[in-house]
Amino acid sequence: MDFFNKVSSTISSKGKDVTKRAKEIAEIAKLTGQIAEKEESVKGAYIELGKYVYESQKEDAPEEVAEKFAVIDAAVEEIEHLKREVRKLKGKQECPDCGKEVSYSAAFCSFCGAKLPEPDPEEVVEEGEVTEVTEESAEAAGPAEPVEAAEPAEEPKTEEI
Repeated sequence: MDFFNKVSSTISSKGKDVTKRAKEIAEIAKLTGQIAEKEESVKGAYIELGKYVYESQKEDAPEEVAEKFAVIDAAVEEIEHLKREVRKLKGKQECPDCGKEVSYSAAFCSFCGAKLPEPDPEEVVEEGEVTEVTEESAEAAGPAEPVEAAEPAEEPKTEEI
């Protein structure tokens, strides 16, 4: 009988240890989650602060950050250029009032009703020139020619402030 009491006591002791350890692991997970949440909050605040500083000091940028501002300006300009190219290929233009994409052939924006400017003739891509490739149309066209991969663009080098 003494043997069974020892086994029972050992099992009970180990069970309590396992329960205690499970509670510790749960608490660690909870705290780790709270840490991650706070770190995301700090990261968001840094981003908002950086955007505020960029927008408020863009014109009178201190010399030590003027180069960073120039990198941002160049990237924003390139993004806008690429967006215009995508719209052009899609046969669309941006409404100057609401910013939505509308067809080049439209005289008025279908979203806000604003009158659209006449597009430059070289900007207009005839509707139907760019078509969506479906699986059936790709099979009907036959095997595709191999395309050589372009070399990746070099990323701009930046320094920490």
